[in-house]
Amino acid sequence: MRTGIYITLLLLFTITAAKAQKPLTMTDDSVKFGNTMCPGVWVDIPEVSLETVRSEWKKVVEKGTKSNALVTGNEITIFGAVLKDISDVPVNIFSAVETHDSLVRLFSAVELSRDVFTKVNSKEHEQLKKALKQFAKDQYEKVAEDQLSTEETKLKDLEKELSSVKKEKEKLEKEIQSANTTISEENYKLASVKKAMEVTDADLDRKSTELSTMGDGDAKKALQSEVKDLQKAKKTQLKDIESSESKISKSNTLIEDNNKSIAENLKKQEASVEKINNQKLVVDKFTQKLKTIESY
Repeated sequence: MRTGIYITLLLLFTITAAKAQKPLTMTDDSVKFGNTMCPGVWVDIPEVSLETVRSEWKKVVEKGTKSNALVTGNEITIFGAVLKDISDVPVNIFSAVETHDSLVRLFSAVELSRDVFTKVNSKEHEQLKKALKQFAKDQYEKVAEDQLSTEETKLKDLEKELSSVKKEKEKLEKEIQSANTTISEENYKLASVKKAMEVTDADLDRKSTELSTMGDGDAKKALQSEVKDLQKAKKTQLKDIESSESKISKSNTLIEDNNKSIAENLKKQEASVEKINNQKLVVDKFTQKLKTIESY
């Protein structure tokens, strides 16, 4: 009961988390770098780490140029960056990152020429916003892809677990089948040995009676030898009966134990199926989350 409640609560929490994808919001603003107020754009990227955004944005601004970005704390500055969608000539880019609740904010301003930055509603400014949005989308998609991959792995693990439990049930059933075969074989042997022992007992009784009335001589010695052989045969038959009865008893015990194990196994399968169905819902939610982000 507690397990069911725990699974339900975990499922609700995970689904809520999966549904909580946020939009990529952008805001025009100005940020001071050194003594210069740089007009640019903020973009909010949900669920990412500041370190990742800082590192990945550095790679973006350095792409296509031999210039290296200067990272000072949470500021990233590069001179002579190549942004062909914004300018045909190298530009300077001033960027900053900061954390805010469950998201990272990335600011970027493009200096087209000395103290001249992109202007709101200009082609260059719109291209800057487009580049920032694409970067933010790429980072958010990576987060969602990783989350989906994690949940898919969990689903595969649960399916493997169910497969293992099913194989264990098959093994138990095969053991029962083998035990039933053993019981049939040993019952047949038991019946045959008991019939043979009836003959042995009858011969032993008859020859023992005959032996008690005989006088000494070779004939008596020969009959005594036959009686000993019959006694040995009976002893062997008794051992065979004991062996068959032991095998039958052990097989019946195995069948009883395995049937109990199968009952427990079926409960495990039922629980595993429930977990799998719940996990499939989680995977579906994260799949939808990724699709939603891809549509931004």
